[in-house]
Amino acid sequence: MIIKKITIENFLCYYDINEFELSDGLNIVLGENGEGKTKLFEALEWLFKKDTNEDLNLLISAKALDQGDVGEELKVRVSITTEQFNEKQIVSKSFIAKKIADNECETTSLTLQGIEENRVGERTQVDGQVLLDRIFPSDIRRYSMFKGESELDIFKNTDALKILINNFSQSARYYQKYSEKGEYLKEKAQKAVEDSTKQNNKKQTQYNALENEIITLNIQKEKIKVKIDAATEEKRKLKENLNKAKKHVKNSKALDTINARIKKIDKTINETNVLINENYTEALFDHNWILVNFESIQKEFTEKINKLSKERRKLQSDFDKEIGIKEGEKKLKAELLKNAIPLPVTVPSKAVMEEMLEAEICKVCNTEAPKGSPPYEFMTTRLKNYLASQEANEEEEEQDLFEFDYTSRLVTLNTSHEDSLKDLRTIQTEIKELFEFNEKRKEDVTQSEIAREKEMSDRDKIIGDSILEEDELEDVMKNYDNWQEDLMEKNRFLVQEEQVFNDYKTKLADKRQKKDEIDLESANSFELKSRDILRDIETIFTDTKEQKFDEFIQKLQVKSNEFFGRINVESFTGTIVFSTRKSIDKLKIDVDLEEDGRIFFKPNQSLLTSKYISILFAISDLASEVRDDKYPLIFDAPTSSFGENKTSDFLNLIHETGNQKILLLKDYLVTNPTTKTLEIKTEFEKVKRDKAFWIRLERPFNPKNLKTINTEVISL
Repeated sequence: MIIKKITIENFLCYYDINEFELSDGLNIVLGENGEGKTKLFEALEWLFKKDTNEDLNLLISAKALDQGDVGEELKVRVSITTEQFNEKQIVSKSFIAKKIADNECETTSLTLQGIEENRVGERTQVDGQVLLDRIFPSDIRRYSMFKGESELDIFKNTDALKILINNFSQSARYYQKYSEKGEYLKEKAQKAVEDSTKQNNKKQTQYNALENEIITLNIQKEKIKVKIDAATEEKRKLKENLNKAKKHVKNSKALDTINARIKKIDKTINETNVLINENYTEALFDHNWILVNFESIQKEFTEKINKLSKERRKLQSDFDKEIGIKEGEKKLKAELLKNAIPLPVTVPSKAVMEEMLEAEICKVCNTEAPKGSPPYEFMTTRLKNYLASQEANEEEEEQDLFEFDYTSRLVTLNTSHEDSLKDLRTIQTEIKELFEFNEKRKEDVTQSEIAREKEMSDRDKIIGDSILEEDELEDVMKNYDNWQEDLMEKNRFLVQEEQVFNDYKTKLADKRQKKDEIDLESANSFELKSRDILRDIETIFTDTKEQKFDEFIQKLQVKSNEFFGRINVESFTGTIVFSTRKSIDKLKIDVDLEEDGRIFFKPNQSLLTSKYISILFAISDLASEVRDDKYPLIFDAPTSSFGENKTSDFLNLIHETGNQKILLLKDYLVTNPTTKTLEIKTEFEKVKRDKAFWIRLERPFNPKNLKTINTEVISL
């Protein structure tokens, strides 16, 4: 099937009727971003998919609706004219829009019409969907239309291999049916054996128990399988999201590196912020910061206490004289103190006085006081006086001038404060050091934030080169780390669940073997032989089917590498290697690039794109062989990662290959620095093609007003 013509009428940015007359070979459509290139691809998608009548008003050309009068009807249509086996077919999807007010319209239901024209020019109207599915089957279309580089990897769909084999490998497809039929017959024979065994009552209880255990194990195994299938699908989506995040930037390695640096900086900022302690209110009371200036107050307090104590002692001394203290004591005091005001009897303390007497040293004046010497006797007398002062003596109590000794308590309190001054003097240093520490950490955070801003700026530059819209890419990148963690967790989960699944399989095999042993003893021998024969037949069909699968994959691999070598001529490529593996009960395929038996480490996007396109060309060739027909390949921006030289080489190559190809590219367009107008580079003249078009917005237009937008089609 060849698409001979595409017609777009009043669809999105295509105002009025626009036609693309296509060739049977390579067709190139050039278009700058935002000028209608992707809308052409979306128009074909809309035509091919089974659509609903919802949001039809969003598909109408704003310019067409604006220029129509109220009450006027306009047609919105996308159609293709094709040729297959020398006969023409037209498939057209359309609806009518009636303008009811400015910017408002009502629409009719969608119609999908089909027209067939035979070799003599006779036309017949047919069901559009039936015609479309016949000339361009949906299972072929899924391997024919690709939007961007990320869509080229068809094997990210876990069912891709099964679909390919069913469509493009006749022998493998047939053996799939035989295998299914063989399994059905085997189950019927097994049922007959079981019914025969149950007629023998000798081991009925054991047999029934085994059956129930097998049923229970199967149910549990199927539950695990459902969990594994769901986790596998989630894993596929996670890998797709991660690949999308990497593939939509020109330098994913640089992006990974920058993301790692940003993550490290964020960790440093968080750890540094944790170190900053600005809970000054708590420190004010719990750490006694409130006493930072207490020393001057304490000094004033000490002076007052000393003055008060001295005054009290003077008053007490005067009082003692007045009441006639024993003459000997007064004389001794006068001699010792030379009429000076004596210290309180409690100073020095009892413990200190005893310590000095034992050491025979006066530690107040730092002089020796050996036993028998006046100083020693003086200290002995002071100690006796102190001890005497502590004795309860009503006569002495009556002679006290002061009823309560509050001054002594104040002296003790003052002494305690004096002892604490050493610690209080460190508060000022502590406060200073904490403030300096916090300020230094804040400076570190500021420097880290500046470094982070730079990294973010560099990352923005990389993201800016992405082919995705900014909000879409930001959404992808925002979840990148979470996707990685989820993928690791999903892998761990699958390993565990697959082990459980295999354990159930082992248990089932053991139970079935025991059941077979009872069958051998109890069932009809003819039925046993029939069952065993059908088991062997089913195994043969299954093994043959897998062999045919392998043959098909090998054929696909050979063809893919033929195209791969031609696309990357004079470039280092490696080899495309297909490998199948069985996960639970599904056959899956891995496609790798290898060099001398080793898998490439992180091949660049250009090489990956070449690999995917080579596989698609190989599938297209296989489709032609199996179905005796050819189908077009339609690509929107498939070579974004190619340089211009490689793009030219690629286009020149595929020009020589068979089948129709329609490529939508943004390459070879440049803005003239003088006229500021868009032009096609002269290098495009050297590119081989059968037909080329340039689509661009009709000038002048208002970029903020859709009513001025119209994409014009220029044949080159």
